[in-house]
Amino acid sequence: MSISRSFRGLAVMASAAMVLGAFVAAPAEAKKKKSCPAFQAVEPTSDSGQTAEALEAEVVKVTDKATAEAPIVIEYEHGAAFWETATQTPVVEDTAFFNFQVQSKNPTPGLHVEMTWGTPSESDIDMYVYDGTGARVASSGAANQAPVPGVFDAGGNGGMGFETIPGLAAANCTGYTIESRAFMTTGQAVTLTVYLGEVGDNVQE
Repeated sequence: MSISRSFRGLAVMASAAMVLGAFVAAPAEAKKKKSCPAFQAVEPTSDSGQTAEALEAEVVKVTDKATAEAPIVIEYEHGAAFWETATQTPVVEDTAFFNFQVQSKNPTPGLHVEMTWGTPSESDIDMYVYDGTGARVASSGAANQAPVPGVFDAGGNGGMGFETIPGLAAANCTGYTIESRAFMTTGQAVTLTVYLGEVGDNVQE
């Protein structure tokens, strides 16, 4: 009789453990379902002749840990570039692409992007942002050599030695491709800074 009770006791304990395990597993499964699907970049609708490079660029996750005080920082080099101003065609082209995916608890975070460079600060480099379909959703294209307010300043987002996207309205799990296009430079070291914050009201499309 005592042996039978022991077996029944073990069976009850095993059943309870299975039920408890199901409850514990459920939140874990739910958490997995909430994770973002992998972002697969497409070729952006840029007139650059180097757009295929966007497909090969690493996808960097931009989480809530990326703030103005602790942003994601990427250092890269632009080669020499020269464009014919009259025809707006490249004589020597140099374009770099970077892929990012927003992963935030905030359903509508602001994506902040800044390109900065030092000497020669008069180099002319523009920035474009494309969504997951390849459509352009933001840009900063100041005439860096002569950022005249209201004329060549691209709405105030750029100037000599910098271009910025001040808080593009983004969404969780959304992927973006950033294009850094050199128009006029003998060669340039550039710093790309990315973080999440408030949505800005001066984003140029």
